[in-house]
Amino acid sequence: MTVTKQGKIYTVRENKASWTVERSVERVTMSFNVPKASCPTFDDLKAYIAESDLF
Repeated sequence: MTVTKQGKIYTVRENKASWTVERSVERVTMSFNVPKASCPTFDDLKAYIAESDLF
């Protein structure tokens, strides 16, 4: 699954208790863990990414 914000593409993986959100730029990969307690669905996660300054 992917999420796009301001031209940046984030790859999303679903884990049992969290979401892993990754973005690769050249040879550097940034990875964020978002607990499912905060974002229980993929749509909630997309809204969180859209609103957050972290991404």
